Amino acid sequence: MSSFKVDDKRSDNNDNNTMKKGKNAIDMLHKNISKENEKYINLKISDIYGVDFDEANEIHMNYHILRIKNLIKKSDMLYKMSSILENYFDISNLSLKVVNGEITENSCLDILINAVKNHSQYRKEDRYINFYN
Repeated sequence: MSSFKVDDKRSDNNDNNTMKKGKNAIDMLHKNISKENEKYINLKISDIYGVDFDEANEIHMNYHILRIKNLIKKSDMLYKMSSILENYFDISNLSLKVVNGEITENSCLDILINAVKNHSQYRKEDRYINFYN
């Protein structure tokens, strides 16, 4: 697991004793992390922000929701459908699976692409159904 170290030594230089916060801190936590170790990041987020575990989990989920939405916007197949996907698919549930280390963000993208492909295939087959049999 990639470790996030905070220098506790006090010095006169303000750059050395300030802890990164915000998206940059969470980005640092995610650097070179495996899917299995993803679930342990909540503890580090809790320490960084000084919040309880549930709030750290929510911060972590929101981080991945934004990253998944950015992946959707970068996808050739999904970028035109981003608002539809956000309305009809539970991206927060996919994000929770990422936070728990069950799947990766790229797996979320694959799930959404397959759902869109299956839906379009279903619509093509649906028009050939004969209702008068």
